[in-house]
Amino acid sequence: MKLALQIYTLRDKFDADGIAAVLAKAKAMGYDGVEWFDLMGVTPAELAEMTRSAGLEFFSMHISWATLSACDTALMDELAAAGAKYLPIGWLPEERLAGGPLFEETCRQIEVYSKEAAKRGLKVLYHNHDFDLAKYGGTTRLDALYEAVPAELLAAELDTCWLYTGGVDAAGYLKKYADRAPIIHLKDCVKEGGRSGYKPIGTGVLNWDELLPLCDQADWVCVEQDEPSDGLDSYCCAGMSAAYLKGKGI
Repeated sequence: MKLALQIYTLRDKFDADGIAAVLAKAKAMGYDGVEWFDLMGVTPAELAEMTRSAGLEFFSMHISWATLSACDTALMDELAAAGAKYLPIGWLPEERLAGGPLFEETCRQIEVYSKEAAKRGLKVLYHNHDFDLAKYGGTTRLDALYEAVPAELLAAELDTCWLYTGGVDAAGYLKKYADRAPIIHLKDCVKEGGRSGYKPIGTGVLNWDELLPLCDQADWVCVEQDEPSDGLDSYCCAGMSAAYLKGKGI
């Protein structure tokens, strides 16, 4: 299990500091890799080279629904050649969630995209938010998605904060999908949930002594803090999270 930073956490730093400097900061904090949310205006090969030059692994790139639905195999080829392994879907629009009018079509499109990705050694995941935990029949929208699309075509990127905010048992979901989740997003928050405030890992309300051992089947645990908190700089927040997790043996 390796420690990554979802680089979205430091997105406010790129314009002023540049890609190389931001990556150098992430490396100095103790991260092993970064998960990208955007190509940052360069090619996958260029982004991967900058990541590796900083001593970090280029292993995962979030994709949008528009990217998935376009099924751009040329982009898949570039990402695979650059060394990416995982392509998590960042989120789905409301109409494409379970119970929505486009849910079945969405599942079919995910399967088509995933089969093409698999030919290139890429694995498609789904990154949940709190709205994915809304009740749907006797289950949740997230469970319904994972039931509708086979595990070999859609893995999980569970997000601890959004599980908590969605009102479900975060530990229970980590156990339930342990063999389906190669990446787990570690995110902390205030008692009221992530919509009310995010926190560096170990300074919020999530029980990390319970949750971290349940991540041991994942290839990567990935810190993400959507917004800095308590008047702290985003570098400071990311560094605090890394230090806490390193202290826990991650």
